[in-house]
Amino acid sequence: MPRIDLPQDKKKGHLTLLREARTLRAGEYNALTVEERLRIVRNAVGRQKYDLIIEAVDSTELVQRLPSQEIYLLLKELGAEDCTELLTMASTEQMMIFFDLDFWRDEEFLPDSALQWLAMLLETGEGNVLRTAHELDFDLLTVLLQKFITITRGLESLTDEDALAEGRLERLYDMDFRDSESAKIVGMFLDILYRHDRDFYIGLMESVRNEIPAEIEEVAQENRRGRLLDCGFPDPFEAMNVFSPLDAGFFERRSENKIPFQAGEYGVEAPGFFLVEPAGDLLGEILSRGIEPETCWEMAYLLNKVMMAERADVGDLEQIAEKAREVYGYLNIALEYLGRGDFEEAMQRFNHAYLEHLLRLGLGLVMALRERARVVKQSGAMVFLDGPFRALIESLCCKRPRFYEGMEEINRAGERFFKRLDDIRLAEQWLSRIEIQVQLFDGRLGFDLPDPQGEVLKGCVPDQVGDLALSDLFLTAWGNRLLGRDFRPAPIAKRHLPELHKAVCADGTLREEVRREIRQATESLLPGAGEFSDYCLDLWQEQFCALGSDALDARFIGAMIIRLD
Repeated sequence: MPRIDLPQDKKKGHLTLLREARTLRAGEYNALTVEERLRIVRNAVGRQKYDLIIEAVDSTELVQRLPSQEIYLLLKELGAEDCTELLTMASTEQMMIFFDLDFWRDEEFLPDSALQWLAMLLETGEGNVLRTAHELDFDLLTVLLQKFITITRGLESLTDEDALAEGRLERLYDMDFRDSESAKIVGMFLDILYRHDRDFYIGLMESVRNEIPAEIEEVAQENRRGRLLDCGFPDPFEAMNVFSPLDAGFFERRSENKIPFQAGEYGVEAPGFFLVEPAGDLLGEILSRGIEPETCWEMAYLLNKVMMAERADVGDLEQIAEKAREVYGYLNIALEYLGRGDFEEAMQRFNHAYLEHLLRLGLGLVMALRERARVVKQSGAMVFLDGPFRALIESLCCKRPRFYEGMEEINRAGERFFKRLDDIRLAEQWLSRIEIQVQLFDGRLGFDLPDPQGEVLKGCVPDQVGDLALSDLFLTAWGNRLLGRDFRPAPIAKRHLPELHKAVCADGTLREEVRREIRQATESLLPGAGEFSDYCLDLWQEQFCALGSDALDARFIGAMIIRLD
């Protein structure tokens, strides 16, 4: 028996009554109302959810009052073959959703997946198999059997003396099976139908024999689309509009009266699977205060729409969690933007705006970053951007921009979804710095950027033009200046490194007067460019000044172009 925690509050009409939280015994759990048990089950995950259902005295009612998707995800997580009891308890309407989600990949029927489900159905007992067959979509059943059997002779054999003599009328039809494995499973299924309902069996076999496969499959597919749409799974192509960004100004100007969301399943509890990873921000605070069932359905259907648009596996909890994080991020950004620091205002927006519109607003705010990043990417300086700056631009230029984690911690190089308005503001600051770098190297320094496909830098480190960064060019030019040469990124001979080291460094540290001179000169060329100067000089500190004058190995000094001869 799993640990069962009694919820700290109890719903009674429109009131919420508080009570002491404690752990329940099995008898106390079953003494609760079905609504309270449902709430406990909905808040559980994985094996605990399964055990709570099995321990309940009214487990069948619990299963059939849970959304089809909740049961489907539980079956996928634990393995349907190990949860036969749940299949026995599920209604045929729920089974149809399981089949609709797993029998097809886009427009393609998956015979092997269908065969696995049929085998699991057979484990639930003949009575359940017969009931399910009678209540299933007849066209889908026809398509399934057409994938595994070919009927070679049918009812006409009743007047065939040869067939009578050979004893081939035991099942009224002669048929060939696709293979020996499917013969066992499909043969057992047909045997149950034949023994318990001869008329249904004959009708099904005639359908399998006479229906044109392509046509009946299209009918079954159309029926499937309708059922899935009722459960919040739109056609993948139609679902793509969920990623159409909404302009913030347009969102603010529009006025709409939100129509309460109607669930496609009736008589069942609102879903909670979308709370696979509770948000820890403004949206998380709103969700933690409790949301109405209609909003639960709306949130679940929004996540399903995103999954369909991305053609993600709706039975994979890891993919659901990933898409939920993305959805939560866009919603949270939109609510922070609209609330402007006022929690109650954000709550009002959450309650009165369509969640899809909030998602598209949050996405729109993020997508504005991509437009700026694309301008940088098309510039000649893009190929020479230093690693962190180039990585940021690449992240922002994705189909949906990603947050480059190096903006928060210099030693990190990962990406994640945008989650907060502060993420956008931080990215805007970094973009501004990069845009200034592009302007700085657009002739203001007195030299042109090299051709990325230019000649090899013979005898130099680095030896490829394409390996250079803006910081290399900038510091090499300043190295030449401090050595009394022209301000240009010409390779510095290794024999001059001790002289440059003495001019730039003192006691293992960059000379403050050198930093001040370079920063002021750079800032005078372009306001704001001093930050890039600081970035470059920090590289000098780490990769040049930190070395002793007797340890200046040109092969391992970064941030400059050094000639080895």
